[in-house]
Amino acid sequence: FMLKNVLKIIPWCALFWAGNANAAINVAVIAPQVGEFKHFGNELINGVRIAVDDINSQGGVKGERVNLVVVDDQCDDTFAVSTAQMMAVNSSKEDRMNLVVGPYCPNAFEKVSDIYAKANIFQIIPTTISKSEAQHSHQGLVKMVGSTDSQGADFYNYYKASFNGQNVALIYDSSVRNVVEIAASVQNEFRRNNEALKLRVYDFAVYRRDLAAMAQDITVQGNDVVYILGKSENIAELSRNLKDEKKDVVIFTNRYQANGNYEELLGDLAEGSYFVALPSLKDKPSFTETLVRLGLQGAEPEGLGVYSYSAVKLWQELVDKADSFKYGDLAKALGKDKVETVWGERTFVNGNPDKSINYGIYKLEGGEYTQVY
Repeated sequence: FMLKNVLKIIPWCALFWAGNANAAINVAVIAPQVGEFKHFGNELINGVRIAVDDINSQGGVKGERVNLVVVDDQCDDTFAVSTAQMMAVNSSKEDRMNLVVGPYCPNAFEKVSDIYAKANIFQIIPTTISKSEAQHSHQGLVKMVGSTDSQGADFYNYYKASFNGQNVALIYDSSVRNVVEIAASVQNEFRRNNEALKLRVYDFAVYRRDLAAMAQDITVQGNDVVYILGKSENIAELSRNLKDEKKDVVIFTNRYQANGNYEELLGDLAEGSYFVALPSLKDKPSFTETLVRLGLQGAEPEGLGVYSYSAVKLWQELVDKADSFKYGDLAKALGKDKVETVWGERTFVNGNPDKSINYGIYKLEGGEYTQVY
């Protein structure tokens, strides 16, 4: 059945048309608009919206206007799968999806990407995904910036430059797959550089929610720097307990795992914390003009909007190269030659870039996130 009928089934807040409903080319962005990740979801949606507006203001793609469809998957596995299934059945030109950007949350990633591939819907993931998910490939599935485990080396390099010789506590949640992969990559970097003795590893599961006891153990055992990976509520609560035990402890965490709960719970104690996140694009000369335009429309260079914007622009470049909107033609164009991205020319193999993007290190100072590495 047609997408117009899908609207009668999906909750009204979950999916809506945000452009010219009569346009023949449809681009969907899948990102949460409720819950703890809604801030990042809104950044991604805004970036795609600006890209679509840019394309339409310049006459469209191959003369076709582009329509934007926003999907709130609520970071829910069941909803992510059912939404993909509903979009996949729309085969008429006016209703079928030409591009899906996302999802942001790795919910049922393999199942969802299989659905889109079987429906010949081109899919671009604008943010990093886990190493295991990156191995899952389809000819029309693009993992634009690589895998999350690359942050292990980026954290170690900053530690070496700024905290060399200090003991590090690595805290992770063994129940979350991509967290386990990131933690393993950090441990590998310390071992590879013969500094394994400087790193102590702690698992949230061992302490059974007694995070006060966990914080006490971490500080008593002489750790000056901590890197916390896991669920947002655990990251914030443990950080607060660590600050209670040792006010000058240096805290690192993943920006997208900590999200808004961190500052809310810690208040002034959050000041001086470090966050590992995708890098700002503000220093990319080739992207300056675009950043100015994005900034005027509310997309910050440090946010995820520039990544989703770039995903749509990558798809547009592939359409121009292939002179086609067809799934197979776009896949051939992706694998045939290098493509231009905001990080320079890239070659994609099985949908993966020839090298993952390096993460940035940000410090929270005066309520602002400043990239320090």
